[in-house]
Amino acid sequence: MEFLFNALAVIVVFGLIVFIHEWGHMMAAKRAGVAVPTFAIGMGPSLLSFQIGETRYHICAFPLGGFVKIEGLVDDGHIPAADRAEQAVLKETEDLESEPQKLSEMQAGRKKYWKHWQDINGWEKASILVAGPLMNIVAALLTIFAMGQIGFHVNDVMINGVEDGMPAQEAGMQAGDIVESINGHLVENSQQFILAVQASGGNPVNIGINRKGEFFELTATPRQRETFNEGRLSLGVVLSEVMKSSNVISLVPARSAGYSAGLRVGDQIVELNGRPVTNGLDVLLAMAPFNDKSFEAQDYYGHPLDKEGYPLNAAGQRFEISEDNHLLDDNGNTIISEISGEPMVVQVFGPLELTVERDGERANFVLPAATTMVSGGLNFRSNLIRLPFDRALVRSLDEAKYSLLGIVDGMRAIFTKEGSKSVGGPIMIFNLIGQSASSDLYTFLMMFMVININLGILNLLPFPLLDGGRLVFVGLKGMGLKISEHSEATVHFVGSLVLIGFILYVSFFDVVALIPRSGG
Repeated sequence: MEFLFNALAVIVVFGLIVFIHEWGHMMAAKRAGVAVPTFAIGMGPSLLSFQIGETRYHICAFPLGGFVKIEGLVDDGHIPAADRAEQAVLKETEDLESEPQKLSEMQAGRKKYWKHWQDINGWEKASILVAGPLMNIVAALLTIFAMGQIGFHVNDVMINGVEDGMPAQEAGMQAGDIVESINGHLVENSQQFILAVQASGGNPVNIGINRKGEFFELTATPRQRETFNEGRLSLGVVLSEVMKSSNVISLVPARSAGYSAGLRVGDQIVELNGRPVTNGLDVLLAMAPFNDKSFEAQDYYGHPLDKEGYPLNAAGQRFEISEDNHLLDDNGNTIISEISGEPMVVQVFGPLELTVERDGERANFVLPAATTMVSGGLNFRSNLIRLPFDRALVRSLDEAKYSLLGIVDGMRAIFTKEGSKSVGGPIMIFNLIGQSASSDLYTFLMMFMVININLGILNLLPFPLLDGGRLVFVGLKGMGLKISEHSEATVHFVGSLVLIGFILYVSFFDVVALIPRSGG
């Protein structure tokens, strides 16, 4: 039953995303006066079709992709599409010559959209090509607004660092502490905390702290420091905002260390290396940091890690370690951090032993040493909060901006050795859609949003067959370059072979990743 439900979710989501994309192309073409003889969702034989105006709509047997036929637009074959469209019209006309009434009805339906692709200018062509990806991005933005009606994820304010000799250190605050409150008021973001400290007038403030599931209150007295924070009152802490979540897994991509270890959607992580776990952040913070360019594991000083989680020096060998647990250089001297001025402490990111509750039973799983948030692939169900409509609107706009920027930035991972390991094809996408459907509505909508944005952006890349590749030809022709339709069709045909080859390549590894392993 679960398999059928997930399969239905895949068909609905993927079909809707493709429909949105192709509908954008079709409506832009009709607006420009170009005939659209065919609009299809799915591939393969047509199961159902009907005619509206000059367009015949199809629902095809295989819910993979779809297409819209714009009259005169070069496709991925070697025969210009305009010729084939004209031949199809001639054939259809010949079939209807014996039925003059139907012929006149067909001609009347085509009368409004009599143009071919070659009849419109470059700006109109560009608008048609951009319309598909743009509609996917618009759909993603609307989905974010819908997610906002369910709620927004709650952020924790985490202490990233504590400065020596400042009030925070004197009060006993530590890196990794979660700030729950200040003077009895709930802390929702770092700015709220900073403003409360600066408004204290130098009087002591009571700060509620969550340290690995233990709640307590500390008292610190803010003070000024001339060279710090422009002389304003401060406690001497570095803050960051991290998403607050439950300890229940909402997504775990197949090509990830988490999935390979046997973790699945719905698993509740209750212990980490023998310590209780209250939220997913506990697990994520225990993972190794990663380089924001190569996405490979490193320690907090930026040293790469070996397969056992030990930091490596410039020669690719393990650092020597002093008796007091400090890193040593080749001469046996303690290495001093240029940032903090303190000796570098050894950080080993070994295997993570997780105790999981699944279907009322407990089981143990192990994530490999040097697992990062990228390679681990674990996503946890967010803790959500409802906001009034005006605040929800503003928050939705912020979420839309950060989602778009985050996905664009994350695409850099495709071109790195570590990041490319997580790149998947349709099989992985289908698997994630199924996972999100069996997780919760918020995660399901989030997956719909992410796929729409990815599809929109990827289609604008200047690669043959993609909308971005077609835009390149529109631009070149607009600059006066003579390119035959046959040549353009050949380029798109070769591009289609490359894309199909790439999809088959990544799909092979998607299938391998889905094969059950012991402990899974």
